Amino acid sequence: MDLLLDILKYTLPAALVVFAVYIVLRQLHNENEKHRRYEYLRTSSQLITPARLQAYERLTLFIERMMPDNLVMRQSCATMTAEALQSQLLSTIRSEYEHNVSQQLYVGNDVWILVKNAKESMLQLVNSCAMKLAPNAPGIALAQLIIETYNATSETTLDIAIDMLKKEMTERLG
Repeated sequence: MDLLLDILKYTLPAALVVFAVYIVLRQLHNENEKHRRYEYLRTSSQLITPARLQAYERLTLFIERMMPDNLVMRQSCATMTAEALQSQLLSTIRSEYEHNVSQQLYVGNDVWILVKNAKESMLQLVNSCAMKLAPNAPGIALAQLIIETYNATSETTLDIAIDMLKKEMTERLG
C-alpha cells in the first residue's frame, strides 16, 4: 500500500504538470494559428483588393462604352449602311465583352449576371432597330433609331448594372 501511495505522490503531480503543459501548448498553438490566418487574410486582401477595384472599373467602362451614345459615336456611321453598322456594333459589343469576361472572378454572381444581361439587351436593341430599316439604309438612320429607342426606355439594364456595380463595390471595398 505504501508503494502505491509513493507512486501516486510522484505520478499525480507529474500528470498534473503534463496536463497543464498540454493546455498551455494547445492555447499557444491556437493563438499562432489565429495569427497565421489573420496574416494570410490580410496579405490576400492586399493582393485581391486592387484586382477587384480594377474589375469594377473595367466593367463600368464596358457598360459605359455600350451606352448607345458612346457606342455609335465610335463608329463612322455616315459612311456605312445600316447593315454594315449593325455588324460593326455587334462586333464591338462582343469584342468588348470578351475582353472583360475574366472580370467575373472578382465581382459577385448577381453583378456578373446583370452585366451579361446588359450586353444581351444591347445586342437585341441593335438587332431590333436594324430590322426596322432596310439593309441599305444609311448607317446614321440606324444610329439615330438606336439612340431614340434607348432614350425612350425609362430604366435600362445598363443603368441597373452600373448601379449594382457601384453598390457592390461600396459594400465590398468601402
